[in-house]
Amino acid sequence: MRAAICMGLAALSLASINGAAHASSSDAWAEFNAKVTRACIAASGIRNPRPSRIVAFDDRAGMAAMLVQDRTRGSSTAMLCLYNKKTKKAYVGDADAWSAPPPPR
Repeated sequence: MRAAICMGLAALSLASINGAAHASSSDAWAEFNAKVTRACIAASGIRNPRPSRIVAFDDRAGMAAMLVQDRTRGSSTAMLCLYNKKTKKAYVGDADAWSAPPPPR
């Protein structure tokens, strides 16, 4: 009985350690966000960009999205960017009629 309890606890401990190893760290998320932002800004072609926050989708979708707007006074240029997580490529489309909320201060 005691051996069965010890084996159960050992298995539970290993499972929790294994799960923690697959969790993303805050550094990994920051690196991912930076890659998406750089790729979307480059794909947009906007010289004075203001990227929105990233909208991350479930891994099954394999995509992240963001809106990149032109900061130039009087410009309404905006591009919707879809970032493919697998290929690490960004694709943009015209989104002049869309707007992103300003970042919190």
